[in-house]
Amino acid sequence: MHKSAKSPRGRSGLPTVDRVGKRWLARVVAAACLAGGVSGTVVATAHASDDYPWAWQGQCPIEPQVPIDEPTPTPVPTPTPTPPKPGETPAPVPPPPPPPPPPVLDPVSGHLYDPRGPKPTCARRVWSIDGSIGDPWGFVLRNCTSFVSWRLHERNGMAGFSNHFRGEHWGNAANWDDVARRLGYRVDSVPAIGAVAQTDAGRVGHVAWVTAIGRGTVTIEEYNHALPGGYGSRTVPVGEFRYLHLADVTPSPLIGSDRPAVSAPDGLGGSWTARVDDRGTLWVARPGRPARAVGPRRTFSTLAAPSLVLSRAGLPWVAATTQDGRVLAGPSRHGRLVLRPRAVSATTASPALALSRTGRPLLASVTPDGTLVVRRLTLRAGWSRPDRIGRPGSWGTHTAPVLGSDADGRTWLVAVSASGTSFAQLVGQGRLHRLPGAAASATSTPTLSTDRAGTTRLHQVTASGRLGVRTLADGRWSRPEWLPGRWSPYASPAVADVAGSLHVAGTDADGAVVVRSAVPGEPSRLPRGVRSARDLTSSPGLVTRRGAGVFVVTRTASRLLTRPAAAVVGDSMPTSAGFTP
Repeated sequence: MHKSAKSPRGRSGLPTVDRVGKRWLARVVAAACLAGGVSGTVVATAHASDDYPWAWQGQCPIEPQVPIDEPTPTPVPTPTPTPPKPGETPAPVPPPPPPPPPPVLDPVSGHLYDPRGPKPTCARRVWSIDGSIGDPWGFVLRNCTSFVSWRLHERNGMAGFSNHFRGEHWGNAANWDDVARRLGYRVDSVPAIGAVAQTDAGRVGHVAWVTAIGRGTVTIEEYNHALPGGYGSRTVPVGEFRYLHLADVTPSPLIGSDRPAVSAPDGLGGSWTARVDDRGTLWVARPGRPARAVGPRRTFSTLAAPSLVLSRAGLPWVAATTQDGRVLAGPSRHGRLVLRPRAVSATTASPALALSRTGRPLLASVTPDGTLVVRRLTLRAGWSRPDRIGRPGSWGTHTAPVLGSDADGRTWLVAVSASGTSFAQLVGQGRLHRLPGAAASATSTPTLSTDRAGTTRLHQVTASGRLGVRTLADGRWSRPEWLPGRWSPYASPAVADVAGSLHVAGTDADGAVVVRSAVPGEPSRLPRGVRSARDLTSSPGLVTRRGAGVFVVTRTASRLLTRPAAAVVGDSMPTSAGFTP
């Protein structure tokens, strides 16, 4: 693979354009670039092709070329002509030397050259058209910055983007991440379709446009990398770039509502737990007992956590999303969980389960096209028909809907739209209410909790990485109050009572798992950090163990680790999650 440090990158420039070159040649060369692109297994893709308006147009300054010396013919003395004798054939006249071949257009440099000599070599990767080197947005023609600017206009809808966008000079590619941070855009290690891939490597850095994402890989479109002034597409490890989220087309397909384990307290100081392992097998464990596989093995989505509630008899109901988008749900019967298809879901969205006042379960899910539906288990007719909530196709598919009860036993539904707007509804008793406050992250699932005093709270991460807390009073949700710190918008918080007060475990903006007081203004004596893999997309879990309190569950590579939340977690030795916490 050609390293980006081996060649110069895009630069800032000046505006205006013209046309040079031949359209048939541009089409032929562009097709050749596409055929030579790197392919791989990807989870999601965006349309990729070289539709840059100035492909193969313009001329670059070229290195001086050695002139081609025409061979000097050897002088031959001219014989004195003598008239041919009768019957003799006249002596043949030598043919003139062949003319030089016509010049050929070099599509890279834009210059004509003699095919008998070497092709022209660009002295600098700067192309001019009628004396101008800039595109309409102020970037140098056929450089990486110009191509990405074109993509942001044409695919991301950023009609106003330019070299002086929002009053900042973007300049060379190496400056783009710093400018984006100053303007408040998210810059991190998580790719998304339509994000700008950026690196400082090379003389002036490099930028590209993310068109596809696979497991641990990212496919980009770019200009002026392996081919001077030309289009390219390649698949590289995710870590080769940082990612500027200026106006993403869609979130990363590898971000869902996953967490290492979900739990349901049994009222006796322990928790039932459920999780999906890296191979897609669903495991359920009762307090103090080994986990048992439930349902078909290697079937469930690894991007969406299961949902777990306990009936009034203390027996589990479980729901989980499969890899083909079905929701399997069911109760424990005769000591065995029996799961049946009950709904459909996006593979990146967990289902939600809750018990109504009558003790019968409710099931909520978001379909692959973004439609939110709720089903009820009725007393005689089995599961009800799906009840659509809100506008079809308007809900986020990378967050999970949330079901939970308040202190009066009423069931609330909270969900996030594709645009980051949060809504709440008292199930079966009211309409959707838009929650006030900043836009929520479209890749972080909120958490509903009710403490011992009967206060119901909603913890939610915003798109800008702030963790807000809303309180329910008299059927109305307050505006959010903010917990200190910066939080990952790709991970979901977990809330539980730790050492007699409400605490939240979450992932901060550096990818570390932290434990803090869940109530704004209340201090916490607990240490704030938990050793983890520092993954921005990894959500923690909270599990209660009988006689030992609450444990934080984190994922490190393919292992699950638990640490006591009320201990000096930074210094304690982790224990294998196994999983029997």
